[in-house]
Amino acid sequence: MRTRALTAVVAAAVLLAGCGGSDSGAGGREEPAPGPTGAPATTGAPAVTEAPAGAEHRADAARLLYHAGGGRSAQNPAFAPDGRSVLLTEFSGGYNQGAAALGVLPLDGGAPRTVLEDPDRTAVNLPGSSWNAAADAFVFATDRESGHDEVWLMRPGGVPERVTSHADGSGYSEPSFSPDGEWIVFQRSREPEHAAARGDTAEQDSLWKVRRGGGAPVLLVDGRGTGSDNRQPNWSPTGDRIVFQRRSAGGEDWSLWTVDADGGGLRRVVDSPGEHTDPSWSPDGRYLVFSSTLGDLPNAQVFVVDAAGGTPVRVTRDDTAYDGAPSWSPDGRWIAFESAPGGEAGPAALWLIRAPSTR
Repeated sequence: MRTRALTAVVAAAVLLAGCGGSDSGAGGREEPAPGPTGAPATTGAPAVTEAPAGAEHRADAARLLYHAGGGRSAQNPAFAPDGRSVLLTEFSGGYNQGAAALGVLPLDGGAPRTVLEDPDRTAVNLPGSSWNAAADAFVFATDRESGHDEVWLMRPGGVPERVTSHADGSGYSEPSFSPDGEWIVFQRSREPEHAAARGDTAEQDSLWKVRRGGGAPVLLVDGRGTGSDNRQPNWSPTGDRIVFQRRSAGGEDWSLWTVDADGGGLRRVVDSPGEHTDPSWSPDGRYLVFSSTLGDLPNAQVFVVDAAGGTPVRVTRDDTAYDGAPSWSPDGRWIAFESAPGGEAGPAALWLIRAPSTR
């Protein structure tokens, strides 16, 4: 989910085809493209093999999963651990606008089931590792009991459980689970009025982690201390690294970075000019999927890159739409993403595309 308008990049880059093969027609079954080398096989969970029958499809072979209609915007798909459904955020007033509810969309067809909706409140999940098997829960941010976002979790069929509680006016948002389900990493933000009151700096967000059961948060990346803005952290499946997007104070371009789970080992992964955002991991932890304007694109598209760095591989190919907030399926074969025709001014829908082969 993007938080700012896209900025055009000023340098060209080599773009590799991410998704080959011809489309088999709406509702037709396709053979999934092979995932990255070393991607784990499905472990008892059924692979996602096609979008719902009769689904709309694009020229790049992406298939429509869900279009909310009525001006509502479907965003932030995050796969369930069994690969059968995706968690999503649905905004009532358009892209990132209005109240927001959480839903669970079955991938074998049908409408999403609303699992949390509060009038005039926002409940927002992060794409990537926000739904965890070990914790048997998904994590999200909401302002349902306060004037600012806190971290919450919810077990399927259960009730919301509050994880954090603080009173300094900052927002705790964009949470994701560690693979063992014991920790949650999140982004701490200050609105300009709260920052000014404390003599702090707005738009220099920091990254923190907290135990699933609550307690004192632990600082990982200090935005003010490093003069940087750090957002949308996603924990790796191997548990040792966290990926996030960062930009320097006063800068316009976002780059991708990783940090050790204890806050050490900061390393930049993608630093080409442009906006590289919404990063999350492949199920084997070897690759990152993200949204980018790489190559002076008019609208961001979905890309994949080796987590150690290298040349990004372009996955989606619809320059007329903004494609972002991608998540990799647990079997390594598919990527779900949000797409807004004409850019982020319009409501988004959820789509599914085959993951590229990176052999």
